[in-house]
Amino acid sequence: MVLLLNQQRAVWLPLRTVTKQVERLMACSGYGAWDIGVHFVDDQRIRHLNKQYRNKDKPTDILSFPFHQIQTPEVDLPRTPTEDERNLGDMFLAMPYIARQCREENDLLPAHLPVLLTHGICHLMGYDHESDTDYEAMRKREFQILNKYYSTI
Repeated sequence: MVLLLNQQRAVWLPLRTVTKQVERLMACSGYGAWDIGVHFVDDQRIRHLNKQYRNKDKPTDILSFPFHQIQTPEVDLPRTPTEDERNLGDMFLAMPYIARQCREENDLLPAHLPVLLTHGICHLMGYDHESDTDYEAMRKREFQILNKYYSTI
């Protein structure tokens, strides 16, 4: 199940469409039966979370908080999870920050959002980009998910 919470007012979002996008991205990742929380927040909230959890006193585009402690991406997720374990975690997206990014990069928000959501999903599956090797593995998985997603539209 997708729990989508819009906790900001700066950027309008078609919530039903975004919910369907997240559901499809989750299915394309192989975790369609898992729960995920997606929180759309303002810059102040993301800055607070970034400072609290990453010791960085500045806003960012997205933060992900996995439900499971994962050392090896996807491998450490429960193979036959109970209903309570079938939760990837929560991601927080700072919509004003993301809207500015899109303007600066001449990108459209509807085109950019699935990419960011996929990035967050990969973090929740245990991927990161702390090293070049990790970055390549994460980019490969993101590409796989997005390729499948765009082929189903």
